[in-house]
Amino acid sequence: MAGSPLWALDVYGRVFSLSAARGRWRRAADLLLELKRVTGSQQCCWGIGCDQHVYLHVYPSQPPIRHQEETYENQRWNPVDGYTDTLLPTDRWQWTDEWGLNPQPLHSFVLPSANWEWEGDWYVDDESCGRESSETGGWEYAVDFPTTFTKEKKWNSCVRRRRWLRYRRYKALGSWAKLPLDRARPPPEPYTDISCGGWDMSDSPEKHISLWAVSQQGMLWFRTGIRQQNPEGTCWEPIQVPREVAQVSAGPKDLLWVVLWDGQLLARTGISKDCPKGSSWELVQPPNQKGAVHVAVGISVVWAVTKDNRVWFRRGVNSHNPTGSGWISIGGEMLMLSVGPSDQVWGVGSDDRTVYFRHGVTATEVTGRSWVAVSCLRCHLFHVAVSCPSSRW
Repeated sequence: MAGSPLWALDVYGRVFSLSAARGRWRRAADLLLELKRVTGSQQCCWGIGCDQHVYLHVYPSQPPIRHQEETYENQRWNPVDGYTDTLLPTDRWQWTDEWGLNPQPLHSFVLPSANWEWEGDWYVDDESCGRESSETGGWEYAVDFPTTFTKEKKWNSCVRRRRWLRYRRYKALGSWAKLPLDRARPPPEPYTDISCGGWDMSDSPEKHISLWAVSQQGMLWFRTGIRQQNPEGTCWEPIQVPREVAQVSAGPKDLLWVVLWDGQLLARTGISKDCPKGSSWELVQPPNQKGAVHVAVGISVVWAVTKDNRVWFRRGVNSHNPTGSGWISIGGEMLMLSVGPSDQVWGVGSDDRTVYFRHGVTATEVTGRSWVAVSCLRCHLFHVAVSCPSSRW
Protein backbone atom coordinates (compact mmCIF):
# COMPACT_ATOMS: atom_id res chain seq x y z
CA MET A 1 0.00 0.00 0.00
CA ALA A 2 3.02 2.27 -0.31
CA GLY A 3 2.01 5.65 -1.64
CA SER A 4 -1.69 4.74 -1.31
CA PRO A 5 -3.13 6.69 1.61
CA LEU A 6 -5.98 5.06 3.49
CA TRP A 7 -8.34 7.75 4.71
CA ALA A 8 -10.62 7.32 7.70
CA LEU A 9 -13.30 9.54 9.25
CA ASP A 10 -14.61 9.16 12.78
CA VAL A 11 -18.09 9.99 14.06
CA TYR A 12 -16.95 13.55 14.85
CA GLY A 13 -15.75 14.20 11.30
CA ARG A 14 -12.06 14.10 12.19
CA VAL A 15 -9.81 13.07 9.30
CA PHE A 16 -7.03 10.49 9.60
CA SER A 17 -4.69 8.92 7.04
CA LEU A 18 -2.50 5.82 7.03
CA SER A 19 0.21 4.72 4.59
CA ALA A 20 2.75 1.91 4.61
CA ALA A 21 5.56 4.47 4.48
CA ARG A 22 4.54 5.90 7.86
CA GLY A 23 3.04 2.78 9.39
CA ARG A 24 0.77 4.72 11.73
CA TRP A 25 -2.34 6.85 11.61
CA ARG A 26 -1.94 10.59 11.36
CA ARG A 27 -4.62 13.21 11.82
CA ALA A 28 -5.03 15.92 9.18
CA ALA A 29 -3.00 19.05 9.90
CA ASP A 30 -6.13 21.22 9.78
CA LEU A 31 -7.63 20.43 13.18
CA LEU A 32 -10.78 22.40 12.35
CA LEU A 33 -11.48 20.24 9.31
CA GLU A 34 -14.52 17.99 9.69
CA LEU A 35 -15.58 15.67 6.87
CA LYS A 36 -18.41 13.18 6.48
CA ARG A 37 -17.27 11.58 3.21
CA VAL A 38 -13.94 11.22 1.38
CA THR A 39 -12.82 9.71 -1.94
CA GLY A 40 -9.35 9.47 -3.45
CA SER A 41 -7.56 9.21 -6.80
CA GLN A 42 -3.95 9.11 -8.03
CA GLN A 43 -3.15 12.76 -7.44
CA CYS A 44 -5.81 14.14 -5.13
CA CYS A 45 -8.87 13.40 -3.05
CA TRP A 46 -12.18 15.06 -2.32
CA GLY A 47 -14.36 15.23 0.75
CA ILE A 48 -17.75 16.50 1.84
CA GLY A 49 -17.44 18.73 4.87
CA CYS A 50 -19.81 18.86 7.80
CA ASP A 51 -20.42 22.45 6.62
CA GLN A 52 -21.86 20.97 3.36
CA HIS A 53 -18.95 22.28 1.23
CA VAL A 54 -16.92 20.02 -1.08
CA TYR A 55 -13.18 20.04 -0.28
CA LEU A 56 -10.21 19.14 -2.47
CA HIS A 57 -6.83 17.86 -1.26
CA VAL A 58 -4.08 17.80 -3.92
CA TYR A 59 -0.94 15.90 -2.98
CA PRO A 60 2.30 17.92 -3.28
CA SER A 61 3.83 17.27 -6.69
CA GLN A 62 6.70 18.14 -8.98
CA PRO A 63 6.40 19.89 -11.35
CA PRO A 64 3.78 22.27 -9.92
CA ILE A 65 0.25 22.46 -11.32
CA ARG A 66 0.17 25.30 -13.83
CA HIS A 67 -2.57 26.39 -16.21
CA GLN A 68 -1.99 28.50 -19.30
CA GLU A 69 -4.47 31.25 -20.21
CA GLU A 70 -4.33 32.69 -23.70
CA THR A 71 -6.01 35.38 -25.75
CA TYR A 72 -5.42 36.92 -29.18
CA GLU A 73 -4.97 40.61 -30.00
CA ASN A 74 -6.42 41.49 -33.41
CA GLN A 75 -5.63 44.50 -35.63
CA ARG A 76 -6.58 45.73 -39.12
CA TRP A 77 -4.52 47.86 -41.53
CA ASN A 78 -5.75 51.16 -42.97
CA PRO A 79 -3.90 53.55 -45.33
CA VAL A 80 -3.84 56.41 -42.80
CA ASP A 81 -2.69 54.87 -39.52
CA GLY A 82 -1.36 51.47 -40.59
CA TYR A 83 -2.24 48.60 -38.24
CA THR A 84 -4.57 49.69 -35.41
CA ASP A 85 -7.17 48.23 -33.11
CA THR A 86 -9.88 50.05 -35.07
CA LEU A 87 -11.69 47.16 -36.71
CA LEU A 88 -14.59 46.92 -39.14
CA PRO A 89 -18.10 46.34 -37.77
CA THR A 90 -18.07 42.90 -39.38
CA ASP A 91 -14.68 41.96 -37.88
CA ARG A 92 -14.06 39.98 -34.73
CA TRP A 93 -13.46 41.76 -31.42
CA GLN A 94 -10.10 43.36 -30.57
CA TRP A 95 -9.36 40.54 -28.09
CA THR A 96 -10.70 37.05 -28.83
CA ASP A 97 -9.99 33.35 -28.67
CA GLU A 98 -7.93 31.74 -31.43
CA TRP A 99 -10.90 31.39 -33.76
CA GLY A 100 -12.36 34.82 -33.10
CA LEU A 101 -15.65 33.43 -31.87
CA ASN A 102 -15.62 34.78 -28.31
CA PRO A 103 -14.44 38.11 -26.86
CA GLN A 104 -11.55 37.67 -24.41
CA PRO A 105 -10.14 41.00 -23.17
CA LEU A 106 -7.27 40.74 -20.72
CA HIS A 107 -9.34 41.96 -17.79
CA SER A 108 -11.92 39.20 -18.32
CA PHE A 109 -9.52 36.53 -17.02
CA VAL A 110 -9.92 35.98 -13.28
CA LEU A 111 -8.63 33.30 -10.93
CA PRO A 112 -11.17 30.46 -10.60
CA SER A 113 -10.79 30.40 -6.82
CA ALA A 114 -8.64 31.57 -3.94
CA ASN A 115 -6.61 28.36 -4.38
CA TRP A 116 -4.81 29.82 -7.43
CA GLU A 117 -2.32 32.63 -7.92
CA TRP A 118 -0.90 34.39 -10.98
CA GLU A 119 2.76 33.66 -11.74
CA GLY A 120 3.26 36.93 -13.58
CA ASP A 121 1.67 39.42 -15.94
CA TRP A 122 0.53 38.96 -19.53
CA TYR A 123 3.24 38.68 -22.19
CA VAL A 124 3.40 38.22 -25.95
CA ASP A 125 4.07 34.71 -27.20
CA ASP A 126 7.03 35.21 -29.52
CA GLU A 127 6.87 31.69 -30.95
CA SER A 128 3.44 31.71 -32.55
CA CYS A 129 3.10 29.63 -35.71
CA GLY A 130 5.99 27.49 -34.49
CA ARG A 131 8.79 29.93 -35.19
CA GLU A 132 10.99 32.32 -33.26
CA SER A 133 9.83 35.81 -34.09
CA SER A 134 11.00 38.17 -31.36
CA GLU A 135 11.89 40.69 -34.05
CA THR A 136 8.29 40.69 -35.33
CA GLY A 137 6.63 41.18 -31.95
CA GLY A 138 4.79 37.89 -32.28
CA TRP A 139 2.49 39.13 -35.05
CA GLU A 140 0.90 36.76 -37.57
CA TYR A 141 -0.50 38.11 -40.85
CA ALA A 142 -3.42 37.24 -43.12
CA VAL A 143 -5.50 38.71 -45.91
CA ASP A 144 -8.62 38.86 -43.74
CA PHE A 145 -10.47 37.30 -40.80
CA PRO A 146 -10.76 34.36 -40.69
CA THR A 147 -8.08 32.86 -42.92
CA THR A 148 -4.78 31.13 -42.39
CA PHE A 149 -2.22 33.28 -40.59
CA THR A 150 1.48 33.12 -41.49
CA LYS A 151 4.68 34.69 -40.17
CA GLU A 152 5.36 36.59 -43.42
CA LYS A 153 3.94 40.05 -43.94
CA LYS A 154 2.77 40.41 -47.55
CA TRP A 155 1.51 43.30 -49.67
CA ASN A 156 -2.09 42.17 -49.13
CA SER A 157 -1.82 41.41 -45.39
CA CYS A 158 -4.77 43.50 -44.23
CA VAL A 159 -5.08 41.98 -40.73
CA ARG A 160 -2.76 40.66 -38.09
CA ARG A 161 -2.93 39.04 -34.67
CA ARG A 162 -0.66 37.90 -31.85
CA ARG A 163 -1.11 35.62 -28.89
CA TRP A 164 -0.80 36.76 -25.27
CA LEU A 165 -0.12 34.29 -22.46
CA ARG A 166 -0.42 34.24 -18.70
CA TYR A 167 0.07 31.38 -16.25
CA ARG A 168 -1.66 30.62 -12.99
CA ARG A 169 -0.43 28.16 -10.37
CA TYR A 170 -2.39 26.02 -7.92
CA LYS A 171 -1.11 27.06 -4.50
CA ALA A 172 -3.15 24.90 -2.10
CA LEU A 173 -1.04 21.75 -2.47
CA GLY A 174 -1.03 19.50 0.58
CA SER A 175 -4.04 21.12 2.24
CA TRP A 176 -7.81 20.75 2.19
CA ALA A 177 -9.28 23.61 0.16
CA LYS A 178 -12.91 24.44 -0.59
CA LEU A 179 -14.06 23.66 -4.10
CA PRO A 180 -15.36 26.92 -5.62
CA LEU A 181 -19.03 27.34 -6.43
CA ASP A 182 -19.94 27.31 -10.10
CA ARG A 183 -20.01 30.77 -11.62
CA ALA A 184 -23.37 32.23 -12.65
CA ARG A 185 -25.18 29.24 -11.16
CA PRO A 186 -27.18 28.93 -7.94
CA PRO A 187 -25.47 26.97 -5.14
CA PRO A 188 -26.23 23.25 -5.43
CA GLU A 189 -28.10 21.26 -2.84
CA PRO A 190 -25.98 19.88 0.02
CA TYR A 191 -24.14 16.72 -1.02
CA THR A 192 -24.38 13.50 0.98
CA ASP A 193 -21.96 11.24 -0.91
CA ILE A 194 -19.06 11.56 -3.34
CA SER A 195 -16.91 9.18 -5.40
CA CYS A 196 -14.19 9.53 -8.03
CA GLY A 197 -12.94 7.17 -10.73
CA GLY A 198 -12.27 6.79 -14.42
CA TRP A 199 -8.55 7.64 -14.42
CA ASP A 200 -7.55 4.28 -15.94
CA MET A 201 -9.93 4.41 -18.92
CA SER A 202 -7.20 5.89 -21.12
CA ASP A 203 -3.45 5.35 -21.53
CA SER A 204 -3.01 9.03 -22.36
CA PRO A 205 -0.56 10.93 -20.10
CA GLU A 206 -3.29 13.56 -19.63
CA LYS A 207 -5.45 11.64 -17.16
CA HIS A 208 -9.03 12.75 -16.66
CA ILE A 209 -10.98 12.00 -13.50
CA SER A 210 -14.72 11.44 -13.17
CA LEU A 211 -16.13 12.87 -9.94
CA TRP A 212 -19.67 11.94 -8.95
CA ALA A 213 -21.78 13.28 -6.09
CA VAL A 214 -25.21 12.63 -4.59
CA SER A 215 -27.29 15.52 -3.31
CA GLN A 216 -29.65 15.61 -0.35
CA GLN A 217 -32.66 15.35 -2.65
CA GLY A 218 -31.38 12.16 -4.28
CA MET A 219 -29.98 13.74 -7.45
CA LEU A 220 -26.75 12.51 -9.08
CA TRP A 221 -24.16 15.05 -10.24
CA PHE A 222 -21.03 14.85 -12.42
CA ARG A 223 -18.07 17.25 -12.11
CA THR A 224 -16.77 18.22 -15.56
CA GLY A 225 -13.27 19.30 -16.62
CA ILE A 226 -11.12 17.62 -13.95
CA ARG A 227 -7.61 16.97 -15.27
CA GLN A 228 -3.98 17.44 -14.28
CA GLN A 229 -3.85 21.19 -14.85
CA ASN A 230 -7.34 21.79 -13.45
CA PRO A 231 -7.92 19.59 -10.39
CA GLU A 232 -10.94 21.66 -9.31
CA GLY A 233 -12.83 20.92 -12.51
CA THR A 234 -15.28 23.27 -14.18
CA CYS A 235 -18.87 22.78 -13.05
CA TRP A 236 -21.45 20.30 -11.74
CA GLU A 237 -23.87 18.77 -14.24
CA PRO A 238 -26.98 16.78 -13.24
CA ILE A 239 -27.28 13.19 -14.47
CA GLN A 240 -30.72 11.75 -15.15
CA VAL A 241 -31.60 8.87 -12.82
CA PRO A 242 -35.01 7.13 -12.78
CA ARG A 243 -35.26 7.25 -8.98
CA GLU A 244 -33.66 8.97 -6.00
CA VAL A 245 -30.04 8.01 -5.28
CA ALA A 246 -28.65 7.38 -1.80
CA GLN A 247 -25.01 6.50 -2.53
CA VAL A 248 -22.59 6.28 -5.48
CA SER A 249 -19.35 4.38 -6.18
CA ALA A 250 -17.05 4.77 -9.20
CA GLY A 251 -14.18 2.49 -10.20
CA PRO A 252 -10.80 3.35 -11.78
CA LYS A 253 -12.12 2.36 -15.20
CA ASP A 254 -15.71 2.23 -16.46
CA LEU A 255 -17.70 0.81 -13.55
CA LEU A 256 -20.26 2.99 -11.77
CA TRP A 257 -22.97 1.77 -9.42
CA VAL A 258 -25.50 3.62 -7.26
CA VAL A 259 -27.77 2.62 -4.37
CA LEU A 260 -31.34 3.92 -4.54
CA TRP A 261 -33.44 5.11 -1.63
CA ASP A 262 -35.49 1.90 -1.75
CA GLY A 263 -32.40 -0.33 -1.46
CA GLN A 264 -32.21 -1.37 -5.10
CA LEU A 265 -29.13 -0.74 -7.24
CA LEU A 266 -28.37 0.70 -10.66
CA ALA A 267 -25.33 0.01 -12.85
CA ARG A 268 -24.27 2.66 -15.38
CA THR A 269 -23.63 1.49 -18.93
CA GLY A 270 -21.93 3.18 -21.88
CA ILE A 271 -19.08 4.74 -19.88
CA SER A 272 -15.91 5.25 -21.93
CA LYS A 273 -13.07 7.74 -22.30
CA ASP A 274 -15.12 9.54 -24.96
CA CYS A 275 -18.34 9.36 -22.92
CA PRO A 276 -17.30 9.51 -19.23
CA LYS A 277 -20.87 10.19 -18.07
CA GLY A 278 -22.23 7.01 -19.65
CA SER A 279 -25.53 6.61 -21.49
CA SER A 280 -28.07 4.48 -19.60
CA TRP A 281 -28.91 2.55 -16.43
CA GLU A 282 -29.60 -1.10 -15.70
CA LEU A 283 -31.53 -2.11 -12.60
CA VAL A 284 -29.90 -4.67 -10.28
CA GLN A 285 -31.88 -6.37 -7.53
CA PRO A 286 -30.33 -6.18 -4.03
CA PRO A 287 -28.71 -9.27 -2.50
CA ASN A 288 -31.59 -9.85 -0.06
CA GLN A 289 -35.01 -8.49 0.85
CA LYS A 290 -33.52 -6.06 3.35
CA GLY A 291 -32.13 -3.96 0.50
CA ALA A 292 -28.69 -2.47 -0.05
CA VAL A 293 -27.32 0.51 1.86
CA HIS A 294 -23.82 0.65 0.39
CA VAL A 295 -21.97 -0.37 -2.78
CA ALA A 296 -18.23 -0.27 -3.57
CA VAL A 297 -16.77 -0.93 -7.02
CA GLY A 298 -13.23 -1.46 -8.29
CA ILE A 299 -11.67 -2.35 -11.63
CA SER A 300 -13.78 -5.47 -12.17
CA VAL A 301 -15.45 -6.12 -8.80
CA VAL A 302 -18.58 -4.95 -7.01
CA TRP A 303 -19.15 -5.33 -3.26
CA ALA A 304 -22.30 -4.41 -1.36
CA VAL A 305 -23.59 -4.08 2.20
CA THR A 306 -27.25 -4.66 3.03
CA LYS A 307 -29.32 -3.07 5.81
CA ASP A 308 -28.54 -5.98 8.13
CA ASN A 309 -24.79 -5.19 7.72
CA ARG A 310 -24.13 -8.36 5.74
CA VAL A 311 -21.42 -8.26 3.05
CA TRP A 312 -21.98 -9.42 -0.52
CA PHE A 313 -19.88 -9.88 -3.66
CA ARG A 314 -21.24 -9.55 -7.21
CA ARG A 315 -19.85 -12.26 -9.48
CA GLY A 316 -19.37 -11.96 -13.24
CA VAL A 317 -18.71 -8.21 -13.35
CA ASN A 318 -16.51 -6.80 -16.12
CA SER A 319 -16.45 -3.97 -18.66
CA HIS A 320 -18.65 -5.93 -21.07
CA ASN A 321 -21.10 -6.96 -18.33
CA PRO A 322 -21.16 -4.18 -15.69
CA THR A 323 -24.23 -5.67 -13.97
CA GLY A 324 -22.69 -9.07 -13.25
CA SER A 325 -24.63 -12.30 -12.84
CA GLY A 326 -25.39 -12.94 -9.15
CA TRP A 327 -24.61 -12.29 -5.49
CA ILE A 328 -22.31 -14.27 -3.19
CA SER A 329 -22.62 -13.91 0.59
CA ILE A 330 -19.33 -13.05 2.33
CA GLY A 331 -18.74 -13.53 6.05
CA GLY A 332 -18.46 -10.54 8.37
CA GLU A 333 -20.63 -7.54 9.17
CA MET A 334 -19.64 -4.08 7.92
CA LEU A 335 -21.02 -0.56 7.88
CA MET A 336 -19.35 0.28 4.56
CA LEU A 337 -16.60 -0.84 2.18
CA SER A 338 -13.95 0.75 -0.03
CA VAL A 339 -12.17 -0.89 -2.97
CA GLY A 340 -8.60 0.20 -3.64
CA PRO A 341 -5.66 -0.72 -5.92
CA SER A 342 -5.77 -4.19 -7.51
CA ASP A 343 -9.35 -4.53 -6.19
CA GLN A 344 -8.18 -4.82 -2.59
CA VAL A 345 -10.98 -4.20 -0.08
CA TRP A 346 -11.24 -2.30 3.19
CA GLY A 347 -14.24 -1.86 5.46
CA VAL A 348 -15.53 -0.45 8.74
CA GLY A 349 -16.81 -3.08 11.19
CA SER A 350 -20.41 -2.63 12.27
CA ASP A 351 -19.78 -3.60 15.91
CA ASP A 352 -16.34 -2.24 16.84
CA ARG A 353 -16.17 0.59 14.24
CA THR A 354 -12.57 -0.26 13.36
CA VAL A 355 -10.91 -0.64 9.94
CA TYR A 356 -10.67 -4.09 8.37
CA PHE A 357 -8.67 -5.33 5.37
CA ARG A 358 -9.79 -8.23 3.21
CA HIS A 359 -6.93 -10.72 3.31
CA GLY A 360 -6.13 -13.04 0.40
CA VAL A 361 -7.62 -11.05 -2.48
CA THR A 362 -5.85 -12.04 -5.71
CA ALA A 363 -6.62 -12.09 -9.42
CA THR A 364 -7.77 -15.71 -9.10
CA GLU A 365 -9.44 -15.40 -5.68
CA VAL A 366 -11.23 -12.06 -5.97
CA THR A 367 -13.33 -12.50 -2.82
CA GLY A 368 -10.36 -13.07 -0.52
CA ARG A 369 -10.31 -15.31 2.53
CA SER A 370 -10.82 -13.36 5.75
CA TRP A 371 -11.14 -9.94 7.38
CA VAL A 372 -8.06 -8.67 9.22
CA ALA A 373 -8.26 -5.71 11.61
CA VAL A 374 -5.94 -2.80 10.81
CA SER A 375 -4.13 -0.99 13.66
CA CYS A 376 -6.86 0.58 15.74
CA LEU A 377 -7.50 4.28 16.03
CA ARG A 378 -9.11 4.39 19.50
CA CYS A 379 -12.13 6.15 18.09
CA HIS A 380 -15.37 5.14 16.43
CA LEU A 381 -15.05 5.27 12.64
CA PHE A 382 -17.87 5.38 10.12
CA HIS A 383 -16.11 5.87 6.75
CA VAL A 384 -12.89 4.76 4.99
CA ALA A 385 -11.53 5.36 1.50
CA VAL A 386 -8.28 4.35 -0.17
CA SER A 387 -6.48 6.27 -2.91
CA CYS A 388 -4.78 4.44 -5.75
CA PRO A 389 -0.95 4.51 -5.96
CA SER A 390 0.44 7.98 -6.46
CA SER A 391 1.83 8.63 -9.94
CA ARG A 392 2.24 11.51 -12.31
CA TRP A 393 -0.88 12.51 -14.16
